[in-house]
Amino acid sequence: MPLWCPECHAMLPEGTQKCPRCGARLDLGESEEQSDFSRSDFFWYSAYTIGIVLIPIIIAVLIGLICILLFLSGRGSHLILYTIYIP
Repeated sequence: MPLWCPECHAMLPEGTQKCPRCGARLDLGESEEQSDFSRSDFFWYSAYTIGIVLIPIIIAVLIGLICILLFLSGRGSHLILYTIYIP
């Protein structure tokens, strides 16, 4: 379980007695607070965050690929001409 600095809230490597970021001394004699999050909670929050980031990117890539395929097949080239020049 990672240690956290009580002053600057930096994550500390185990076995440190002094925060390398702010220099605060750590009182290792106190019991650490138990987190309400389990490992599976962190996994699902991470998966949720990755999903929120990746889904719009995947949708944009798919739309781009569809546009490229339509243009290369010749079916989408008239759409570009109509948008540029309207008689």
